[in-house]
Amino acid sequence: MKKFFKEGVILFLFCSLFLFGSFANNKVVQDETLAIVATVIVKPEYKEEVLKAIKVVVDATRKEPGNVFYDVFEDVNNPLKFVFFETWKSKAAIDAHNKSTHFINFVKAVEGKASLEASTLRQKF
Repeated sequence: MKKFFKEGVILFLFCSLFLFGSFANNKVVQDETLAIVATVIVKPEYKEEVLKAIKVVVDATRKEPGNVFYDVFEDVNNPLKFVFFETWKSKAAIDAHNKSTHFINFVKAVEGKASLEASTLRQKF
């Protein structure tokens, strides 16, 4: 009886973990998650000014409730090129970010001083 009970508990725990893991990794939960890859290429004479604006927008954006990940990298082959890697919980989170004061101020701060290109991406596989 003890052996049967012990094996039953182990089987129950294994099945529970399997089912929980399946639901936790369910694509339905992840379908709204979007990524953005944005590239900023700065005019040399504005690099320090644009870097300050980048720092401000990064610090504020990381505090947004819909933000999952937000980081900026400098291209090792082009010190005037910066790439933003972003992950957002939903399209609504991106829309809120785009309307935020810190993002609007960032766009104004780099206008005419850098080119900005962005792609919004959905996970495929």
